[in-house]
Amino acid sequence: MKTKRTRFVVEGSGAFPFDMLRYDHAWPDKEGSDSYQLGLTYEHGDAYFAKRRVALITDSTFAPNVERWKSFNWRVVEQEVIR
Repeated sequence: MKTKRTRFVVEGSGAFPFDMLRYDHAWPDKEGSDSYQLGLTYEHGDAYFAKRRVALITDSTFAPNVERWKSFNWRVVEQEVIR
């Protein structure tokens, strides 16, 4: 049985809610650019506070939990089934 794979993009600033990766069974789409956006910390200054987008992939049978992302002040701005 094929697993559904969904690509989605979240947008926010400040601390990335890493627990959402576990919750949505997701990982960064692109190892370099998207992974970098996850790891920005307060020490990165303006980049940490600027609005940024991170593309993620999930093999979950569920869509990303939009309301839970909002609770962390991040929002799902795109999503598409890619397989």
